[in-house]
Amino acid sequence: MNATMRVSLVAILAIFTAPAFAAKGLAQSYADVGYTRYSGDDWDYDGATVDAVFGIFAYVSLRAGYTRGWTDSFPEDRDPSGDPDLDDFSFGIRPHYSFSKQLDVFADLLYNNKKYRGDRSETEIGGIYAAGVRYLILKRLELDLGGEYRSADIDSGFLTVGGTFKANKFLGISVKTQQASDDQFYFAGLRLFF
Repeated sequence: MNATMRVSLVAILAIFTAPAFAAKGLAQSYADVGYTRYSGDDWDYDGATVDAVFGIFAYVSLRAGYTRGWTDSFPEDRDPSGDPDLDDFSFGIRPHYSFSKQLDVFADLLYNNKKYRGDRSETEIGGIYAAGVRYLILKRLELDLGGEYRSADIDSGFLTVGGTFKANKFLGISVKTQQASDDQFYFAGLRLFF
């Protein structure tokens, strides 16, 4: 048996036996609601964000998000007003796997549509592709770490670090930052568990 067949056999066995060994894991249905700040070389925006994850299957969740942003110092060659409004909508799937009650790995495959509305309208369509881990470091404190690539208007890779303090079984406080060489995202808000 050659090496390729052995690797393929191990991968197939891992896929079919994974459900038997998966742990209960972290909450897969929640919504983050709060303030977003984007800072880039060419322009910035502040906005209100809703980003929800719906655990519909044991290993796959649906994810959808919307940000309403107000830009500042927007390039006048793209919009003469200098401050168009932003509608940023994304949706897709989040496959995930729980290794234990404290550790969950995930991947995001999302469609992303950004629309700038000012003196003229501009739409940017692309994708958001991410992978990361969620780790419960204390009974009520979760740490998230991952990487993300965005196509369309930003077209950049990001390192993502975040955390959530769970106040009770319905409510938490969530913060997150995404850092790239020229672009930074910041989020602070509430996490609603359902």
